[in-house]
Amino acid sequence: MQNPEPRRGLQFVVGLVLTLLICALSYLLFDRLAINYFLAADPSAINFFHHVTFLGDSLYSLLIGAGLYLFCRFRQQNIQDDLACLALERWKLRGLFLFSAVISSGLLVILFKYLCGRPRPIKLLTENLYDFSLFETSAKMLSFPSGHSNTAVAIALVLWYLWPKSWPIGLLLAGGVILSRVVLLKHYPSDALAGAYVAVVTTFYLHQFFRRRFPALFSGNGA
Repeated sequence: MQNPEPRRGLQFVVGLVLTLLICALSYLLFDRLAINYFLAADPSAINFFHHVTFLGDSLYSLLIGAGLYLFCRFRQQNIQDDLACLALERWKLRGLFLFSAVISSGLLVILFKYLCGRPRPIKLLTENLYDFSLFETSAKMLSFPSGHSNTAVAIALVLWYLWPKSWPIGLLLAGGVILSRVVLLKHYPSDALAGAYVAVVTTFYLHQFFRRRFPALFSGNGA
């Protein structure tokens, strides 16, 4: 049987090239247009997306993942029933999977932010700063890639890998958070796309690792 790993690697290289090309095109043609368009967004829409965007805050998903892992690990010490222990083991690993997916892609995004040094839209609106400036540390110069978009896509993929029929929920979550970052003038569309792609790659390879290392996580019907 042919080893699928080289093919997958090629797919992600092609995906990376396409993502960079689309980001470059957006940078040149669409990013500023999007910010100018949403600058006049309806206040009710802005208020709505303020409630949506917090779903992309990595703190909440990290706490949920870590809390689920620790709670199930503690409960396993006091339960003798094999079926109950298996259920706790699966939920423990789900928490670990969520935590790992969010933190691994999040750390990569932070690294890219500091390396790229892209001004946030507020800098364009107030100081007319738009071009990348490498190795920046100011929060207002860390627009690329979008961390909230990255987190939302990582969560959506975790849900999909664990429960494939949950894809509509994940799609709404990721799409809502990505759109919110642009509507609220926190990021450009290219920032959101780049953050999403980092999550796709890291979560995919984490999924492959977890399938090999913890087969019980994906066995059965997801109960």
